[in-house]
Amino acid sequence: MNDPAKKPDWAEIEKRLEPQYVSLFQESMSMPEEAAREIFKALAQEQKEAAQREGTDRFPESFGDILLEREQSDEKVRNAFAPKRAEGVTDKDIALWWNMHDLERRMICRVDEMNRILLFENLVQSNGVSEPEAARMVARRFPIYGDPEHLVLDTVEDRPLPFELKWRINRYITERTISDAAAFHKEVGDFTSMNALLRRELRLGKL
Repeated sequence: MNDPAKKPDWAEIEKRLEPQYVSLFQESMSMPEEAAREIFKALAQEQKEAAQREGTDRFPESFGDILLEREQSDEKVRNAFAPKRAEGVTDKDIALWWNMHDLERRMICRVDEMNRILLFENLVQSNGVSEPEAARMVARRFPIYGDPEHLVLDTVEDRPLPFELKWRINRYITERTISDAAAFHKEVGDFTSMNALLRRELRLGKL
């Protein structure tokens, strides 16, 4: 395990993440490299400032391992993880997510949010879809993450999923898409949201 008192180097993490996100923005938004680089730098600075305001920039390395250890004796940590555990989050999920650098987690959350906003705005402004219907279409297209106790759309099945499940969900969606994208798309359409389908798969042990 890394020294729990050691603070990660933000500049080093930002430098490592930059090529990954620049490439992602170039491909997904069809923009030139320089524009993609400017977006990354702006987002990274935005998230760094947010982390400093909220104090998460002081999280140590191996924070997931620390949280798992604290969960055994700290009621506050145990209560924070209880709704996530109820959704199927495992020790491995917690370690994978919380052992990442805070900037990595924040960038993942921010880009997820950005993708949903861009699709929503495109549906409403360019395709004339009503806002309530656009919200439903976005929810069928993307998993929505966040506090699982918050309600999104119409049913409890549509609630946000814990971010700790993200890697398992990414793998599941990739495998379903590669196997039979049309069948997967049709199945998602039978549910109120992607989250509702994913919750079923979690209960069945398929995810």
